[in-house]
Amino acid sequence: MFQHIFNILSIESILLGIPLFGMLLLLAAMRQEICFALGFPAYIFLAQLRYYLPVSNSAGAALFPLAAGIVVFFKTFRFRLGLCEKLILASALLMVISIAYSPTPIYGRDKAILYCFMVVPVIVLAPNVITNVKSLRTVVALICLTSVAFVLISLVMRMQLGSIDGRTTGMLDVIRAGQFLGMSSIIGCVYMIHRSGAAKKVFFVAIVIAGTFLMFISGTRGAVLAFALSCLFMHWFAHIDWLQRLFTKAHITFATIFFGIIIAVFGGFFLKSFLPENTYQRFAGIENFFNNFTLSQVENWKDSRSRTFNYFSAMKYFSEHPLTGTGAGGYKTVLVTYGGKAYKDRAADDLVHVYPHNVILEFACEQGVLGLILILWILYLNLRMILRLRKVYGMNPQNSFLILACVTMYFYGLCVSMMSLDVPRMMILWWGMGLLIAADKLFRGKLQTPSKERDPSCRTLCFAKRPQA
Repeated sequence: MFQHIFNILSIESILLGIPLFGMLLLLAAMRQEICFALGFPAYIFLAQLRYYLPVSNSAGAALFPLAAGIVVFFKTFRFRLGLCEKLILASALLMVISIAYSPTPIYGRDKAILYCFMVVPVIVLAPNVITNVKSLRTVVALICLTSVAFVLISLVMRMQLGSIDGRTTGMLDVIRAGQFLGMSSIIGCVYMIHRSGAAKKVFFVAIVIAGTFLMFISGTRGAVLAFALSCLFMHWFAHIDWLQRLFTKAHITFATIFFGIIIAVFGGFFLKSFLPENTYQRFAGIENFFNNFTLSQVENWKDSRSRTFNYFSAMKYFSEHPLTGTGAGGYKTVLVTYGGKAYKDRAADDLVHVYPHNVILEFACEQGVLGLILILWILYLNLRMILRLRKVYGMNPQNSFLILACVTMYFYGLCVSMMSLDVPRMMILWWGMGLLIAADKLFRGKLQTPSKERDPSCRTLCFAKRPQA
């Protein structure tokens, strides 16, 4: 695998990376959390430099968390690995092993390299680098700053450079641009909720509006759906008594319903006025928004050219080859097995990367039942972390912003990972998972044994310390 890395990286990239990595080690020695967090903007912004310099945004982004991890290791000579991190390492090992029987070993090695050196360090190193609330606050602030910059730069690019076929590409391809714009809007909503000061609220309202508008122009329906689900998730997470509030806060409920009706009635006219025609058609109605999953598409999925084929072909192949799967990057075999001529032509092109567009199905289809068990186990552990942090959220108001930001970023990343891209490029999910694990380890100790009495001045149960042994 290391030989493959040196084969795909030019000598110019290696020579440029050596002094850069040395500087990163110095930065990590001073502020390890800053060095770690800079991997997030590096993944986005280094993609623009590859047209002018011999750099790789994936390799460049991987250097930042790796440098932070090396410094942390030499400071402590150990890594704290929870069960979730161990399962991530196991999934990486399984992916590497599956290259041996993959029908596309070159693509499989590329995918395994990206997963091992760019994805795994973000998740495994996050709880080791982020060791206190201050460092978590720094990492979240840098991610927020990156999101704001991404929205502003995408807005300028839209005004000055136009778009491709009416769809805004921003600083990345259309799909990832839409996903990162949606993430920026979600983080802006979190800041709107928790940050005081009229000026800050107005600024983030503008960021949310701009990010949401550009997200619609991108035509990325998965990002729009993930954004809507994340807004509902935020309300559920922030209010333990969310169901009771529907009745006790009736005026808020009616206002929300009224506002939703207004959006449903007039939103279509607004989108039609400002979106290009071909982009508007993607949101013109429920049947257009979910046109990949109509009854006819599902019944005739082999003749479909949409997500329907990706999902059902992956499930079909897994049901027939549950033990091993097709191997890392071997989804092209699925196209040849079930697809028509257009899919077979794509599979014959070595430069075309294809995948099921779903994180669970990708592990199941390519790594078999062990891959499916590992990813479902990881997601289950993440759900338990969310439930624990939800209990801590109301007890820890001074850090509620950090908790909500980490949890919401993970949830949004999980939503978009169910609809598009392949495992190494689902970076919103992996960064969100790293922050979720770090936040869970930081705030888990805040969860105490609930007392039997309810304080009338509190809206939730009061918590008492455990008796000392």
